[in-house]
Amino acid sequence: MIDLFCAPGGLTLGFEMAGFRSLAGVDMDKDGMKTYAANFPHARAITADVTELESAKLMKIAGIKRGEIDLIIGGPPCQGFSNIGRVKIASLVREGIWKLSTARPRFIDDPRNVLYREFVRIVHDLRPKFFVMENVPGMRSYRNGEIVGQIVADFDKIGYRTQARVLNAVNYGVPQRRKRIFFIGTRLEGTGIPWPEPQNYDHETAGPTLEAFLDSDTGTGRNPPVTVWDAIGDLPDPVPGKPGLADRPLKYDKPPFSEYQEWARENSEMVHNHITRQHNERDVKVFSTMKEGTWWRDLPEDIKKLYGYRDDIFHDKMKRLCRKEPSWTVVAHLYKDGYMYIHPTQARSITVREAARLQSFPDVFIFRGSRTAQFKQVGNAVPPLMARAVAAAVRSVLEKRY
Repeated sequence: MIDLFCAPGGLTLGFEMAGFRSLAGVDMDKDGMKTYAANFPHARAITADVTELESAKLMKIAGIKRGEIDLIIGGPPCQGFSNIGRVKIASLVREGIWKLSTARPRFIDDPRNVLYREFVRIVHDLRPKFFVMENVPGMRSYRNGEIVGQIVADFDKIGYRTQARVLNAVNYGVPQRRKRIFFIGTRLEGTGIPWPEPQNYDHETAGPTLEAFLDSDTGTGRNPPVTVWDAIGDLPDPVPGKPGLADRPLKYDKPPFSEYQEWARENSEMVHNHITRQHNERDVKVFSTMKEGTWWRDLPEDIKKLYGYRDDIFHDKMKRLCRKEPSWTVVAHLYKDGYMYIHPTQARSITVREAARLQSFPDVFIFRGSRTAQFKQVGNAVPPLMARAVAAAVRSVLEKRY
């Protein structure tokens, strides 16, 4: 396989867990590619702008010819599906700034979706047997699925039967409620589109009763979801943060007490990327007063006045994780503001390693770059266990066919 927009390697890791072999990964994020290269030394780590990468050169680097590769995966950033975005497009077209034949361009024609077009281009040129593309689920709700229909049509034009489905990471062993839309396409005749069945049952995302869940088309997973404490409760106390300190390995000082922790610690001798942010006395005091699962909106008024944030804008400014529940979605904004991910028992925000555990990265996966860059990489990544479930479904079809 080849992974486009790969940094730091969440999709690659999940697909390799399922038995695929990465030949190359492409991304222009320099720090993210340092992480990718360190964790996938057998793959060619190509730090480049995909828009400037010729397909012929990519095939030469990967050592393949057209039609030989099994799979291309990736998550190209797509911005042109929001209501605000469409209004802006219409305005720019009327003003003659964007030269388009219509103020309602197809998804592939939206100038901001140039990276998506490059993904389509490379799939067309390399002719993999399958492709898997993931993105934010919001595009499904825009104009009754118009965007999803356009994407499916774009791939149909280059010879790929394609389906889209929104999956939730919590149903695939990830200790986090995180929805993503996946597009799976194939050029193989007589082959169906494979989808993974959920392994875990989560009341909040699957419905009020187990019976309703099992009667739906979401699968037959009966295992309870992995919780925050299942994920991070065995980690040692972190290293106090200092400017410029990006990593200082620690020894494990507690035995694992969940299957997830045992899995996360496999082949790992030390804990990396486990350094705290620096917090002022005010923050530490406020964190200490918050109960697990509470938000900014739940704080008393006298504490809110210490900050001066508006409730209508910053209602989720502070959120303390709950040990007994999966985490809420870990986002890339974590690198700027960690207040949405306050540790459930300690008066601090979570570390990169704790965020990585919530994203289902095992401890042997070490992040490179500054601590800020590491947080951004973790938040941008596809949860590897979610990717593994998708990968296993695709592999099952390829194994039957070849």
